[in-house]
Amino acid sequence: LITDAFCRVSRGKSEAFFIGGFSGCGKSMLVNTLRARVNVVGGYVIKHKFDDLSQERSLSGVVSALNQLCLMLKGRNTPHELALLAKKLRDEFGADIALLARIVKNVKVLSPEFVSPAAEEEEEAGAGVGDTMNVRSVGFTLSRFMRLVSSPKHPVMLFLDDIQWAD
Repeated sequence: LITDAFCRVSRGKSEAFFIGGFSGCGKSMLVNTLRARVNVVGGYVIKHKFDDLSQERSLSGVVSALNQLCLMLKGRNTPHELALLAKKLRDEFGADIALLARIVKNVKVLSPEFVSPAAEEEEEAGAGVGDTMNVRSVGFTLSRFMRLVSSPKHPVMLFLDDIQWAD
């Protein structure tokens, strides 16, 4: 089933796939078996593991995983490919690119122009993203970003482990 889902995603579909089971039954191992296949086709596997002691904010695990993705994109793409990706991001987000950079801090590694001096000042002052935006607008921004950076040639697999501990 999980391989079938991956094949559909590789043809341009978007899917969510949930795996349930008792602790230690091999859920993570099952997902890791797909990692090699995703890498072979030029895709990305990003993950975040929640724990019961975590006091993370809503969507923080997804943001953490997307920060990993930005670093992977920077590491696997040529400067020309990064410039094309930066242009796609500018075209999609326009003035909202600063909003994306406030949420996904590592987006700045994709292009130096994504660093907003105002956002850096707010960060130093202690204003967090959650102070000014609701979960719905953050989720919408993250989904726009995910749609833009993933494609049939470069699928992105987001693995959220122990999601029952998420806020």
